[in-house]
Amino acid sequence: MKNREFQIARIHAASAVREKRRQVTLKSEAARADVIINELKAAQSTRDTSRTLALASRGLDAASKSVNLEHLVSHANNFLARSEDFKIASSAIEDVAQGVSMQEYGAEGENEVDRMMEQLADEAGVDMRIALDEGGVPEEDVKVKEGQKQGQKQEDVEDGLGARLRALRAAN
Repeated sequence: MKNREFQIARIHAASAVREKRRQVTLKSEAARADVIINELKAAQSTRDTSRTLALASRGLDAASKSVNLEHLVSHANNFLARSEDFKIASSAIEDVAQGVSMQEYGAEGENEVDRMMEQLADEAGVDMRIALDEGGVPEEDVKVKEGQKQGQKQEDVEDGLGARLRALRAAN
C-alpha cells in the first residue's frame, strides 16, 4: 500500500480472509470429528459392556443349572442335626464333669474351692463375694479394695478378673 499498489494489497487481503475462513471451517470440522469419535467410543463401550453382561449371564445360567437344591437342603439339614447332636453331647459332658467334681470334692470340697478362690482374690487385692445360683455366676459386682487406686476403670478390673477366672478353670 505504501507503493500505491492497491490491487496487490486487495489480493493479499482476500487471500488472508480466505485462509481465516478456511481455518474456522477446519476447526468446526475437527470439532464434529471429535463428537463423532466420542460417540463411537461410547457405542463401543456399551457394546463391550453388553457382551460382558451376556457372558456373565450365560455363566450364571450354567452355574444355576448345576446346583441341586435338594442336595444342598439335605446337607444343610444334616449339618443342623449334627450341631444339635454336638449340643446334646457337650451338655452331657458338662453334667458328667460337674458330677465328677461333686464326687471328687464333695460338699466340703466346694467350700475348700471357694476359700481358695477367696484367698487368691485377696492376694490379688480384690474383695470377692460369690453368690452361686444355678449357673454359678456371682450376682454381686466384684469391688476393688480400698488400698487400690479409685481411678482404675471398672472394665479393666472385670477384664483382669475374667482372665484370672479362666486361668483357674483351666487349672482345674
